Amino acid sequence: ASDVYKRQPAARTEFTVAALKVMPALGDSAANYERFETFARQAAAGGAQLVVTPECYLDGYMGSPKFRPGMTRERMLQAHTEAIDGTTLRKVAALARELKLHILFGFSERRGDGLFNTVALFGPDGALVGRYSKSHPLPGELYDAGGELPVFDTALGRMGILICFDRQPPENARILALKGAQFIVVPAYGKVREPMDEDVLMQSRAHENGVCIVYVSQHNAFVADPDGVITDQARSDTRDMLMFGRVVLDERIHNRSSYRVRHPELYRPLLDSTAAGK
Repeated sequence: ASDVYKRQPAARTEFTVAALKVMPALGDSAANYERFETFARQAAAGGAQLVVTPECYLDGYMGSPKFRPGMTRERMLQAHTEAIDGTTLRKVAALARELKLHILFGFSERRGDGLFNTVALFGPDGALVGRYSKSHPLPGELYDAGGELPVFDTALGRMGILICFDRQPPENARILALKGAQFIVVPAYGKVREPMDEDVLMQSRAHENGVCIVYVSQHNAFVADPDGVITDQARSDTRDMLMFGRVVLDERIHNRSSYRVRHPELYRPLLDSTAAGK
């Protein structure tokens, strides 16, 4: 990341994001896709350029025994997963192409013998830009851990992605910023509704890294700007809706002292997995 400090501020760009603050049906992929398509068409009509679903939207987050008692990995793989090129994902790609949208779509992915909590990113031409799989699944979840923290070049800007608990370890957002992410999208599902766990935490990640953050769960969706200010938000435990927000990428991106003034030689303990709890 030595080139980070040489990178010149990008010219100001901005775009509209539409986040599905929607509770998915449990285990009903067909119904969830139909609702997604309806909302995506509304998003496109409303001028959105990026549409984002909550975590594991397609299946309703069936891979967490905490939320789905009795669920097993075997049942997940048989009944509640899809491959990246599966039938529903092809429909999402076709919809992105038809509506000329960027779409970030959450699902439980079957990849060989692996089971991943994944979001697929499609461009407005319908092509798969890439995918991100949750890197920090919680103990007890059925998902395998993804092994990467990628950043994606898009026509909207450089996008990083974290899924739900991935937002908690501060290193994740910092790594994405050091890789050049200008905005980070965080699809989530969890049932914790405390502002500290969502609003305040995401405001802090935005502020300390000088990035925009788009957060979307089934009960809360918002945009935080690089100053850590929430500029657009929809919050409700009962009403499904689209949250339209404006993401502004300007001279504030990465222009934060806590990001620019760093001393990596002091951070070597971060690489020592035995140092936890000391």
